[in-house]
Amino acid sequence: MANSRQFCTFYLDNHLFGIELSKVQEVILQRELTKVPLAPFVVRGLMNLRGQIVIAMDLRRQLELPGRQPAR
Repeated sequence: MANSRQFCTFYLDNHLFGIELSKVQEVILQRELTKVPLAPFVVRGLMNLRGQIVIAMDLRRQLELPGRQPAR
């Protein structure tokens, strides 16, 4: 089994996606975002992650999928 690989998988709009586990650094819950004027459409904003400023991108927008329905 030297050739086996592990993946972090998730569903997005009924599509199954996977990222090789060795490429995943961390999975976090959604945080408050600061909007960035004039940013590309796929950039949702910036977040502070333990003192580091991180860009949050919207994979739905990147893949041209419909927006997420608001929670009821």
